[in-house]
Amino acid sequence: MKILCETMLQDRLTQRNRSPRYVKATLAVGYNNSAKNGDGKSTRQLEIMHFTPQNQAGERFKVTNNIEKIFSKFLRDGKVTIGFKEPPINLMINCDPIQLKGFLQTIKLGLEGKDSINLRLNIAAATAIPQRSRPQEKMTVLNRGDYPVKGFPRTLKSLKISNLDLHKITFDICSLRNLTVLDLSDNKISKVPREMGRLSLVNFNINNNKLGTVNDWEWLRGKNIRQSLRELDLSANELNYFPLEVLRLEQLVGLNMSHNNIRRVPFGFRRLRNLRNLHISSNFLTSLPSDFNHMRIVVLDVWGNKFGMKVDHHISEESNKCSSPSLWLLAARAVCQYKLPYSAATLPWLLTDILAESPLCACGKVCFDTIVFERAVMATLDSIKTLVCCRERLIYADIVLCGANCAGRKQMLSYEQP
Repeated sequence: MKILCETMLQDRLTQRNRSPRYVKATLAVGYNNSAKNGDGKSTRQLEIMHFTPQNQAGERFKVTNNIEKIFSKFLRDGKVTIGFKEPPINLMINCDPIQLKGFLQTIKLGLEGKDSINLRLNIAAATAIPQRSRPQEKMTVLNRGDYPVKGFPRTLKSLKISNLDLHKITFDICSLRNLTVLDLSDNKISKVPREMGRLSLVNFNINNNKLGTVNDWEWLRGKNIRQSLRELDLSANELNYFPLEVLRLEQLVGLNMSHNNIRRVPFGFRRLRNLRNLHISSNFLTSLPSDFNHMRIVVLDVWGNKFGMKVDHHISEESNKCSSPSLWLLAARAVCQYKLPYSAATLPWLLTDILAESPLCACGKVCFDTIVFERAVMATLDSIKTLVCCRERLIYADIVLCGANCAGRKQMLSYEQP
């Protein structure tokens, strides 16, 4: 009888494993008809043959009167250990539970001297079962010794390299075209290469690094990553501001920017229409854009911020006197008002940036030049099911008006003035 499995050999004298991990193997059990006893006469001996890719010729283990113990407590999980007397080796097996149970039953029948069709294998002529190598799709590297010297398999879909003091992302990582999940947490990375934007990542975790020291976000402009990324973790990266390139990730569902030094969230945050989970705790936020009331965020974590009434923007009286808007501003407002579709390919880059990152007035107009900032207590946040914040601090909203006499002031009644 032959089975495909994973095995590891442990020397009981030295307590060392012959391989650092389980390896693919073939186990065969049967009689060795060419064996001889002490008198030189031929005899049938029950043996187990162990084949691995490193030892294709196989290694034999005598079974009759040579088994110390069989540990089968975890047989239902597909794990069994057979301890041999000579040599003092533990054969640890990881296999399909049904196949493994049949393999042990065959050994039992052989030890009892009963004939079985599974025991008619001539162990002397046994060979390994050809194994089809499955493409590796997942890899975890937590130690320097596990880092592949010859590069990563091109078939990887999930890769985790954590706690290695990694200072840069190598090109062989950026060339993994099938990669969808990448975890580079707990390293010392200060820059993500531009080539990363070519990957169709769905989940990217790069928390506890040093991206705030270089502040290079060109990789977020890549077309593939902008269309695919759903989860992004930039927490604990020494960020002093909210990167505007993140606002280009319009498919983003989860965003974590906790434990940084961010002081404000840009008004263009409304672009993240699909965002449902936002963690931005332990920063220096004093307010949030009023557009949060119109987004569909389900989980909002703003614990450990410094919400208050202090307004950093000082607008002079002359700037509040709205002069005739420029033509490009009128065009931008028309696109916004009539909800016209637009893209960087059809509009000048200036208008695209205005539509994407400029605040909206309470009356619905795009503001860019002459604006008035006011701050009030955030009163609604109706869509948020889970809100994590400090009860002692109120959450304030930044409200933008297109002028001192804007009709949108009436809509500010929905906010609670402190």
